[in-house]
Amino acid sequence: MNEYYARDISKKRRIVNKMKGNFGIPLSPPPYGYIKNPDDPRFWVIDLEAAAVVRCIYQMALDGYGLAETASALEKDGVFNPTYYWRSKGTSRGGSKSTVEPTKWGHTTIKKILTLQEYCGDVINFKSYSKSYKMKKRIENPEENRAIFLNVHEAIIDRPTWEKVQSMKKGTRRRRPTVTQEPSAFSGVLKCPECGGNLNFHFNQGNHTIKFFSCQNHNSGLRKCSKTHYIRLEFLERVVLYEVNRLASFANEYEDDFIKAMMGRSAKVTENERARKQRELDGLLARDKELDGLFERLYEDNVSQKISDARFAKMSQRYEQEQGENAKRIKALRLELKKSEGQRMDVDTFLETVRRYTNATEITQRMVAELIDHIDVYHAEKQDGVTTQHITIYYNCIGTFSVPDRRKIPAAEITMGTRKGVAVSYSPERIAV
Repeated sequence: MNEYYARDISKKRRIVNKMKGNFGIPLSPPPYGYIKNPDDPRFWVIDLEAAAVVRCIYQMALDGYGLAETASALEKDGVFNPTYYWRSKGTSRGGSKSTVEPTKWGHTTIKKILTLQEYCGDVINFKSYSKSYKMKKRIENPEENRAIFLNVHEAIIDRPTWEKVQSMKKGTRRRRPTVTQEPSAFSGVLKCPECGGNLNFHFNQGNHTIKFFSCQNHNSGLRKCSKTHYIRLEFLERVVLYEVNRLASFANEYEDDFIKAMMGRSAKVTENERARKQRELDGLLARDKELDGLFERLYEDNVSQKISDARFAKMSQRYEQEQGENAKRIKALRLELKKSEGQRMDVDTFLETVRRYTNATEITQRMVAELIDHIDVYHAEKQDGVTTQHITIYYNCIGTFSVPDRRKIPAAEITMGTRKGVAVSYSPERIAV
């Protein structure tokens, strides 16, 4: 009878949780930065003190701080970690009771805060589940089986900032240079249009003041890229700063024209990206179906002894491995397409971000993170005695954007001498709208 009673209670509890979760009511306690709404405990409101710490953590991520650096800075400032903060407020939370110092922050805590979509105002239910009421272990639920409700409560972090931090965390891990231990703001941002790889940051061995980027796949053993795509850091910084100043001036002087162009480009970029992902998904689904047919015929050939057992095992293992890899990519593409349905560019937010860098005098990590998605650097080619190198800046949300020639937009020639005595100059290329 005890067994029957426990099973019955568990079954009823699961039904209630499923109903609540599908209606958008949070099933988990509020994360650090939120508290239960005093007027309706089912939902959350912002905890101003903790929310300020969350915003600080995201800002440090945009400024290029790593997990260890962020944790160290919070500890230095005497900020309580979430466990001790809840304890100081008299809030009882489950889990292990930490015995570390109240201001000691762990890397996993910072990482979790930087990945929680709830800070955008969303509710995500059914993140995990248990197979039975007899098992205490929680199993992570696949993302396609979760229930996501957008903009249920007030956001602590705006969505563009959250998405930018996620893209930064997903990028290639940045290795610090061995000479000055100072990374470049462009690390992980420069791309090779030939092979799709990143451009790595280097120093000239004979003169450490000469810093440059080159394609990571050119000198690798695989030789995926045939050219170096070399570009000097100093020259790149001057070019990007020049283009950012032109973009900010255009946004200030011709706001209506800028908004109109920005909205059109945003829609075009979103649609092109969605179409590309859909084509890739269709191709993978077709290949998955083809592999099922191949495996079926392979099995029939083995049964009829047309191929040996060893050959069957080897080929079936290869097909299963390919199907497994395709399944992961199919899952990721479906999630990306589902998320893109609800994404719309916030024109006012991007316009405000651009204006913030009016008359900027230097390149910063935050500027690159907020404005630029990536930069394609082409290899310099020599024609008729003149060496020309193309670079294409892809801004967040709007992609490439050519600032029109207007009277109030600054124009200047950028020239820099090289160690071989050759003058390098830059002129903006017009991109057809």
